[in-house]
Amino acid sequence: GVVPRMRSAENARIPDLAVTCAPPGRERLMSDPVLLVEILSPSNAEQTWANVWAYATIPTVTEILVVSSTEIRAELLRRGPDGNWPASPEVIAAGDMIHLQTIGFEQPLASAYRTTALA
Repeated sequence: GVVPRMRSAENARIPDLAVTCAPPGRERLMSDPVLLVEILSPSNAEQTWANVWAYATIPTVTEILVVSSTEIRAELLRRGPDGNWPASPEVIAAGDMIHLQTIGFEQPLASAYRTTALA
């Protein structure tokens, strides 16, 4: 899990995937995450986006990727050089590439799905 800065004493969230550059520790909560990934499904969309906005309060987080479970589509939020988040996420469509600068990752979005028959 990770701890957002808002109400941090009682506010731990567990993203679907988290990446940190900090050395491993014994803590149950990850320190200094840089990339967080959430899988968005229709039944939890509201809670997922609430988590995303909470993750944006963590100073070390620079990218948040929200991947759809019902279509080949993702939304990427990337903190700017000035430390601010964009007004809206970058939409990544079925034929587009995912570029995650924090970990030097680039791959077609469709390859992250079990099948491309959803397109």
